[in-house]
Amino acid sequence: HTNGHNRGSWSLAALAACGHLGPSLLTLHSGLAPDYIRAHARACRLVAARYRRVIAVNPEIAAALVDAGLDPARIVVAAAFTPASLALRLSPPGLAQLRRAHSLLIACALAPGPEYGATVLLDAFARVRARRPEAGLLVYGPGTREPALAAAARARGLHGAVYHLGELERRRALAVVAAADLFVRPTLADGDAISVREAIALGRPVVASAVGARPPEAALFAAGDAAACAEQIFQSLSQRL
Repeated sequence: HTNGHNRGSWSLAALAACGHLGPSLLTLHSGLAPDYIRAHARACRLVAARYRRVIAVNPEIAAALVDAGLDPARIVVAAAFTPASLALRLSPPGLAQLRRAHSLLIACALAPGPEYGATVLLDAFARVRARRPEAGLLVYGPGTREPALAAAARARGLHGAVYHLGELERRRALAVVAAADLFVRPTLADGDAISVREAIALGRPVVASAVGARPPEAALFAAGDAAACAEQIFQSLSQRL
């Protein structure tokens, strides 16, 4: 299971394919993967052809593989998500107190890289706070405790309202989503998003950028548009009342 949008990802896929004696699967999930595959068509085709099946999490990735020359019969388009582990939740320390402190809690999973839309998220949340000053934002994932993200929140007057939880094990991340009132996915590029599907399966409203493969339950906004993101948050919350 790899992103498919850089040399390291495909090198790992090549190494993992060595020595397979039985059925093998390669899952490609990044919204940046189609451009990389088309730019490195021969190398990607040769690696992908070592696998019995290649699971593309959206049709765009599948189309790029076909354009690269991979046999379409090897490709399956499917979301990399299963609801089997949703019941296995464990609250991070302090989550219950945060839930009591804020009548509105928004959750978001972030990772390093501009494609994850941290700036869009913070700009949108600043608009939310202007109308709902009791709102809190829970961000978790790699890099969410980096000083730059905290500084960006302070610059928008959000100090004390954004909680940087860091990278969480899966069951703790699920507990954060389950405790929130709404989940936001502000990415500028996406293949699919397991976190979006998890949030929907947990019964949480989801506001997501209109990129990649989004489930029909998600409320969408134009990627990069913080104002539209904030408005979708308000609309989604009003529909729950």
